[in-house]
Amino acid sequence: MAEKVKLAFIGCGGIVRQHLDQGLKSFDDVEFAAWCDLKEENAAARREQVGGRGDIFTDARRMLDKIRPDGVYIMLPPFAHGPAEKLVIQRRLPFFVEKPVAIDLRTAKQIAQGVRKNRLVTAVGYMTRYRKSVQRVRELLRSQTPVIMHGGWIGGGPSSYVGIWEWWVQKDKSGGQFLEQTTHTIDLARYLFGDVARVYAAAVRGRKPRPKFYTIEDASMVQLQFANGAAANLYSSCSTPVGGGICLHVWATGMKAEFASWDHSVRIHLPDGEEIAIAGEPNIFAREDRAFVDSVRAGKNQGILATYEDGLKATAIACAANESMKTGQPVKLAV
Repeated sequence: MAEKVKLAFIGCGGIVRQHLDQGLKSFDDVEFAAWCDLKEENAAARREQVGGRGDIFTDARRMLDKIRPDGVYIMLPPFAHGPAEKLVIQRRLPFFVEKPVAIDLRTAKQIAQGVRKNRLVTAVGYMTRYRKSVQRVRELLRSQTPVIMHGGWIGGGPSSYVGIWEWWVQKDKSGGQFLEQTTHTIDLARYLFGDVARVYAAAVRGRKPRPKFYTIEDASMVQLQFANGAAANLYSSCSTPVGGGICLHVWATGMKAEFASWDHSVRIHLPDGEEIAIAGEPNIFAREDRAFVDSVRAGKNQGILATYEDGLKATAIACAANESMKTGQPVKLAV
């Protein structure tokens, strides 16, 4: 491989801007080779962000064949996943994909099969795994028996329906808040407690007047039964603007951990009154991007903490919750 890792981007919206600003654009071993978006102005904006480096495309196939990148970032809305990943897999290229990896389990399974067959390096944008607070709690849980946890994402939802919020409130495009947003907490729950065996969910609707195109739930409560016997209650709301936020409280047989806010700062309670406080990092994207770039260069995992397989399992949990909301019945997962 050349001195620099040649990267191409499929999808150039706001999440790409965050990755670039929080570290990726300062990596001296990266060549920003190409930007692809259906809206050429989005690709142009990202190229401008890195000093005008890279070519602009509106067709992913043409970009991949012309540029021949070393690795690809796939940064698309949930409903758009599938075709881009297949193009990348056909060329046996490592790829980083933002969460959630798909809106439906069939698509995610097909992509996962291609990844396994070609033994590709993959990464998924579950950046919370890379936080020091999460790593410390996970370390402590190795000598504990997990018991219960609860947490989620609580907020008031969008005040207007432009940009991502136009598709975000449409169930057939976002998959709902639990799949699209609370997916971070789904993944964290799995990362700490292990695989999920059973899902039961209840939807809350009709809390506020909504436009006709607003088809996601106002809120949801999702019960998880883990394969090891532990349990979790994860909640989401986009109709409660007062007293919201992001949190996850975790109990094991000899500890409690309280994660709070976007940065997942944590307060850990241990026996005999001992407490450990770890502040959350404001800039975490650079850590997962560094792991991906290093892995592309090495041709094997060099610190990636969330692979496509993890993305598949988080999607399976969310899709099971959506099914349970429809039927009112629990859904078993193959773990």
